[in-house]
Amino acid sequence: MEWLVGMAQFSKKKVSLVKELPEHVEIECPVCLNILTDPHLVSCCGHNFCGSCIERVKASNESCPMCKEKEYQSFVDKKCSRIINGLEVYCSNKDKGCQWKGELKNMSTHLNKEKREGECQHEEVKCQYVKCQERKQRRYLKDHEDKECPHRPFQCQYCRSEGTFLSITKDHYEECRQYPVTCPNKCVSTNMLRGSLTAHINECPLEPVDCVFSWAGCNDKPLRKDVHVHTADTKHMTLLAVACGQLKKENEQMKVENAKIKEENEKMKEEIEKLKIEDARFNYRVHSALADDPYPLLPIDVTEGSEAVHFYTGVCGWHMSARMMRGDVKHITEKVDVTSRRHKARSVAPKGRTIETRTRRYAEFFILLAVHEVKFKSKLSKIFAKLKDKDIPLIVDTEAADNQLELPHDILNGIEWSDDDTTVPEGVIKINI
Repeated sequence: MEWLVGMAQFSKKKVSLVKELPEHVEIECPVCLNILTDPHLVSCCGHNFCGSCIERVKASNESCPMCKEKEYQSFVDKKCSRIINGLEVYCSNKDKGCQWKGELKNMSTHLNKEKREGECQHEEVKCQYVKCQERKQRRYLKDHEDKECPHRPFQCQYCRSEGTFLSITKDHYEECRQYPVTCPNKCVSTNMLRGSLTAHINECPLEPVDCVFSWAGCNDKPLRKDVHVHTADTKHMTLLAVACGQLKKENEQMKVENAKIKEENEKMKEEIEKLKIEDARFNYRVHSALADDPYPLLPIDVTEGSEAVHFYTGVCGWHMSARMMRGDVKHITEKVDVTSRRHKARSVAPKGRTIETRTRRYAEFFILLAVHEVKFKSKLSKIFAKLKDKDIPLIVDTEAADNQLELPHDILNGIEWSDDDTTVPEGVIKINI
């Protein structure tokens, strides 16, 4: 049975032999420098290597680490295994007090490294609590985990809250309402629960409190038990006299300010009454204007040949009128080449050009606008005409329109059109559409 396969590797320096080895016996691997594990013998120079070490070398196609031979074989060396197998050694924890000694093949079982349970009580293993980085000998591990580890489970003895020893003793005790505390003023009430400390401070006879005359300028803070004695001190009479004088002065200033405020309020009331009267007048004028005038608001329809249409540009807007007129009809004569169209209809080739003379009638249309009355000082809005789904601007420059003359009611109906150059009366706006 090859027990060394899978056995933990040991450094020669860390293994203490009971008996010294003969000089010719070599138990150290030339590659890893540990005691041979699963010893293999190479055919080239006869040296021994760990089985895993020489297999890595061969897998990399490297030469023998000792003689540098390229071609070689390796075999299990059972004789070497028996020699190493039977080496009598002391426990690697001998310097820590372990008295065990035995064959090297049994030391791995004796140590049982990184396991909580094991024969060697001097082997160091990790604490079971993840956040703890301590390593303790097995013989001390239980005491560490039960009594020393700061990350062990722990319960507050006052309120039964659970956590770790570190979180309870470091943080929780600072805020636990059941934790016993003493009065910060060191009064006769020596011990109390933290949750009742605030109520105690509000009654503690040794708690400093504000003087009842602090409003008058006394900055002393007598103990609660001495308040009556402090209040009777005659120095408060002086403070009261000064404070009363200051209050009287402030009172006079407040009277002056109140009088000013009252005066301003009266002025505001008068202004409000004026605004109410103006508003009533304005509403009356608006209602009167809307009631007396039958003219519509924009938009309106205007047709050629009809009389002027009167309208308002908006509520409280301008009173205006609009009329559409047509200029004189003109005849335009032009020559048209109809050759291609005629022969195309007959499907024959043309022999010459055919020219026809045609006459087309043409007339221009105009919009006339007049301003008749501006009852309210409102700003004129832009005005457009819609003709064949197109918006045509009539009045765009509203600033210039503000200076328009107020014209007679029937001024547009009195205009007779003779030709396109008819001069309109002053103030009438003429737009070619």
